[in-house]
Amino acid sequence: MEETLKNIMYQGIGAFSLARQKMEKALAELVDKGQMTRDEGKKIYDEFSEEALKAGKDFKENMKESFRDLLEKSGIPSREEFEALKARVEALERQKTEA
Repeated sequence: MEETLKNIMYQGIGAFSLARQKMEKALAELVDKGQMTRDEGKKIYDEFSEEALKAGKDFKENMKESFRDLLEKSGIPSREEFEALKARVEALERQKTEA
């Protein structure tokens, strides 16, 4: 499952990288043809980059939430639940050895 999540993440990064390259190329062509100034191209590129970063953060949060939901539905305890159970077992073991 971890490998699948990593693959999804890497595919997202790859898609972003490809989109960024295509955006750079398209903007450079428009600037070269005189259809856009360099400043306009930079502004568009910066807006694209900002939106892409926001989308990446949103994607990451959605993946975390989906993963948490999957773990919850599978019955696998969270780290907090595991640590609480571990502490409880240790306390019971101490009580048993003291008795």
